[in-house]
Amino acid sequence: MKLTQRSLLALLTLLLLPALLRSRPSATQGQEGTPRLILTGVGQGYSENLAVVDLRLFGYQPTPVTDSGFSIQSTAVSDAAAYAAIRQTGPAYAAPGTIASYEITAANYESVTRTIRLTNTLPPQLAYIPGSAPDLTYNPDTRALTWQGELAPGQLEYVIEESQLALPYLNLADFGVPDLCAAFRDNERDCDDVVVTFNLGVNGYSVMLYGRELRQLTLSSNGVIVGAETAVSGQPQWLPDAVVPNFLLAGLWRDVDMTASGSWRAAILSGLIEDYDVFYAQWHDAPAAADPDLTARHAIAIPLSNGGSLDGHVFYIYDNISHPAQTAAQGYAIGLEDNSGTRGVTYAYAPCCGDPRPAQGYPPPSGTALRLRPILFGAANGYARTFSYAVTVNGRVPETIANTAVIRSDSPDPNLAYTWDTHYLSVRWQTYLPLALTQEAAP
Repeated sequence: MKLTQRSLLALLTLLLLPALLRSRPSATQGQEGTPRLILTGVGQGYSENLAVVDLRLFGYQPTPVTDSGFSIQSTAVSDAAAYAAIRQTGPAYAAPGTIASYEITAANYESVTRTIRLTNTLPPQLAYIPGSAPDLTYNPDTRALTWQGELAPGQLEYVIEESQLALPYLNLADFGVPDLCAAFRDNERDCDDVVVTFNLGVNGYSVMLYGRELRQLTLSSNGVIVGAETAVSGQPQWLPDAVVPNFLLAGLWRDVDMTASGSWRAAILSGLIEDYDVFYAQWHDAPAAADPDLTARHAIAIPLSNGGSLDGHVFYIYDNISHPAQTAAQGYAIGLEDNSGTRGVTYAYAPCCGDPRPAQGYPPPSGTALRLRPILFGAANGYARTFSYAVTVNGRVPETIANTAVIRSDSPDPNLAYTWDTHYLSVRWQTYLPLALTQEAAP
């Protein structure tokens, strides 16, 4: 059968529409109306409805990512799933009765050797093909593939340097993004030492930080993003510090009170960086608690994970710190640390509240953008292993098969001692396009 161009277009639409509808929400999908912020306790808020802005609709052009700016990372990491402790890959679609091949990569990004136990219990719709996993042990009674052994330290660390990407400071109010302090003020509460947790995972988003995939981020009014739901005081710490809070991105950590003035916003931006959606948190004219005349404008931009060269990177952007010397006199911190407070780096710091540690660096001038770049110091070590296996797909059409691989380790970090990755396989009949096409005859 020969197809005309018009009939081919109709056929392609019918074939591709289901896949498009199942794809991860883009930066312009799934977010309608005003983002909802729910107050969950004293000084705490929660939201699953984050504002989404496509900057291209406002005349912005995405900043391109050049190879020269990220060549160091590409030589340190051999796969696209940068710095995930475990990653399972396989086909997105398969027909009933066909064979599907999977790969599992387990990695140790800590600074010491760890004993790792890998377990992948196959769901009933997947039948293991004997002999297809030479490095794994299969137990037919439990349907589990297992491996245990040691992984050398990868020693994942971060460096903070001036960014080669020219990222602008944006006032999100110009795009209609609501002030996070508004919900607290409307309920006659102070916007001082408050936090708001955003659930990114509900819309299919995540970020990488120190080898962990985070689907929730907690923002503090004090200029900090935290990888766990926890309060952040106005007393900045030298980073890393084992004292809680931990898992910090300190863009400009200081004591801020926005009850009477200043604003604080967050959104997902499309069109800021080429090929990436970006979680963008911004503190605008935020006044110091002790002196409202000491204001600052700064932002934290985190590329959302998509397997590209910016996975795991973070950007700190500074528009204006009104009185740098007075800000330093009251105390501040710029840096980051991991979940246990054992790894991290301080870029600039001034002590407060009796801390005897000397000051380091200075508040960044207007127009500065800093890049927090992950780097693997143990790239030559055997810090990762990849295992492969094959299964026969016995699912029915239509069905989605969840296949979860788990690793347990002797890490003292509970989030690294037990972690997992789930792969989703859609069972459907395969459709093939015809090879012979003809052009539509002219009238």
